[in-house]
Amino acid sequence: MKVEFAAADMTERLAPFRAVLDHAGFADALDRLCAAEWRWGTGQEVRARALKWHGDRCTFEIAVRTEAGWQSVIGKVYTGDRSDIFRTMLALGQAGFGPEADFSIAQPFVYLASLGVRLEEKVQGPSAKEIFLNGGPVPQLAASERCGQWLAFFHRTAPPRGRVAGLAAEFPRYRYWTDLITRLGEPLASKAERLFRRLEATAPASGAIADCMGHGSYIPEHVILSGRRTATIDLDDYDVGDPGRDVAWFLVSLRRLALKHLGSLRAFDGAGERFREAYRASGRGDAVMNLAFYTALECLHGAKRDAVSQAPRAREWADGMLDEGLQALDSARGRMVRV
Repeated sequence: MKVEFAAADMTERLAPFRAVLDHAGFADALDRLCAAEWRWGTGQEVRARALKWHGDRCTFEIAVRTEAGWQSVIGKVYTGDRSDIFRTMLALGQAGFGPEADFSIAQPFVYLASLGVRLEEKVQGPSAKEIFLNGGPVPQLAASERCGQWLAFFHRTAPPRGRVAGLAAEFPRYRYWTDLITRLGEPLASKAERLFRRLEATAPASGAIADCMGHGSYIPEHVILSGRRTATIDLDDYDVGDPGRDVAWFLVSLRRLALKHLGSLRAFDGAGERFREAYRASGRGDAVMNLAFYTALECLHGAKRDAVSQAPRAREWADGMLDEGLQALDSARGRMVRV
């Protein structure tokens, strides 16, 4: 079967990834899976469209027309060997995150080592991001609660796998983010520099709290609500570290959604509070110990992304992120003074 690509994906940057899916070895493997593993019958037509590109990897939705009709899977194509992610996903499935569980992950099917391709389940249902942007207050709060519960369960029960995240080794990268922002000039340059210096001064000590497995990019678009099942995707950046990082990732991502789509950082504050309540009720109480630091760090990260963006309001968004990061550290210091 030859793969037919969406017209929008016929770009130079996606060419290496398209070539992998055009490889005869991929077609042969897909044929075998359709017939023997998934029991869909003989494949007759294949269509692919890119969902997300990250430079070293690209995610495709792959639709196959078989005797049983159209079926879809997710294919992730990597430029290097990422068999570790496949093994980690298998381990999580065995640890209680299988497709039948209320809290689960997208199920991995196969890793084609010679091609650097992983095929996994396409979980049916809307993402939490879609619900936040298109749903009303009631479904938004319900989605927030389920996201908080999933993360709490993950931090409590997932077997730690991956590298241990060390803050000290990461600060050169944070310095690079800061330098990118300062190129935009004032007032962003001074704010970015001030935020970076304060992050250096308030970085948590290694081993301050017990590490756990981290998702690495726990954001609303990576959580799928499928009936009673809450499933999370995209474990590419998994590691072991402070649970507060994942909490901060979600909360800052929620604020960025509000800022970019509704024009206000505070538009989803109610949803953010419901997420925190759900996490605290069933998760690790010490996850909030370093939450202000990781919130400020993720605000710096968001500002960096805005700094390299070509969006018309990128400077405004970056400015909002820097203010938010500084405010998070100010609030944490105020609480310490009052105590």
